[in-house]
Amino acid sequence: MPLLPIDLQTLFGQATQVGREQNAQREGVPQAQAVQAAAIARQVAAKDAAVNEAHQQDEGPEQARIRDRRRRRRGKDAEGEGRHPPKPAERPAGTEIARDPALGRHIDVSG
Repeated sequence: MPLLPIDLQTLFGQATQVGREQNAQREGVPQAQAVQAAAIARQVAAKDAAVNEAHQQDEGPEQARIRDRRRRRRGKDAEGEGRHPPKPAERPAGTEIARDPALGRHIDVSG
């Protein structure tokens, strides 16, 4: 299909419009990136200016040891384990240990 002079007249008249559209398409990508960068910068600035809620850190091994020590101390204070002897380990049924109620209460200083 050959181009006729009338077609060229129409094309040359629209050449400036086509050039503008192509220029807008080429500049559109950097322009969109610039707009998105500005939005991200605003969000970051807003987060920096805002007061953040404090989050509790995950518990590490050292924190677990400290927590266990505190629980043991509280348990001893509440139960009075410091004043009473520890409970004996469970024995099989049928075995009994005879205990002397005076054992450890009287001191014999004679002799």
